[in-house]
Amino acid sequence: MDDLQDLHHQQQLEHQEQLAQPAYCDYIAHLTKNAMNARDPLGIIMGAGRIHWDLSPEGQFLSTKKHMFVVDCNNRHYKITVEEL
Repeated sequence: MDDLQDLHHQQQLEHQEQLAQPAYCDYIAHLTKNAMNARDPLGIIMGAGRIHWDLSPEGQFLSTKKHMFVVDCNNRHYKITVEEL
């Protein structure tokens, strides 16, 4: 029984440690958006829109995942997602 309690306690500690480590989705999304909005020497990328957060319909925070839309010179739209794995 002690072994099972020790295992459960260890799993809880590992989970808490994982929660304490920050995810950098915001930072990566910010850098990506800036890169997409920088002058493209080939003129292919027209720009990126705002960064969208992963929210519920009620506006509650769901995860650190972010996404943005990018448009190319042919007016094709792309979705770029930044998600912690």
